[in-house]
Amino acid sequence: MPGLTGTHTGNRVRNRYHIINRELNILFGVTLAVCILGMLTYGEKVEFRDHAVSHFGRLYTRGGNPNYLSMLVFALGMTASSMICFHISRHLEKPFYQRLFRLCGTGYILLITPCDLYNPLHALGGALVVGSLWFFTVCSLHDLYQKISKIRFFLYQLILQATVLPYAFLYAAGSPDKQLAQKFALAGLILALKATITEHLKTAETL
Repeated sequence: MPGLTGTHTGNRVRNRYHIINRELNILFGVTLAVCILGMLTYGEKVEFRDHAVSHFGRLYTRGGNPNYLSMLVFALGMTASSMICFHISRHLEKPFYQRLFRLCGTGYILLITPCDLYNPLHALGGALVVGSLWFFTVCSLHDLYQKISKIRFFLYQLILQATVLPYAFLYAAGSPDKQLAQKFALAGLILALKATITEHLKTAETL
């Protein structure tokens, strides 16, 4: 019976991480789609260095042109991302991790508010999304500390911290380079989060 119990537990953990991994792949796909479609439908030419992803959700471009189609794409993407995060929260075992993804889902809803309409609410949404995903990745990596090689552990931490923390500093300082740093922060966060969940999945396969 103990062997059967262990097998059942291992299968449950593997199934949970398979679902989380699949849902995160969809979330990252939605993020990429929003960026690509946002650039194609934005009301004026997009400058990679000067435009934030949030600009795709503006009512009007910085030049004053209507931006309704891009705004619709952005709103649909944020809605879908929110639903995915709430769904992921149902498959996380730790209540703290569940709350983090619910906060992330709430943040995506707040991001729908155009930044040129009411930026404080939009900024709060962005902080909830990035902050909760960053915190989840840090804590989830800590769970892996004794289970994976130290080289991989510190590599994932480096990818995460070397991209997200500089962006947070530049954003708080109001630096004009914050929009460029945002792209690296998003890429680093996605890579570190994906790597972390993949490592958890590999660990679960051995149970």
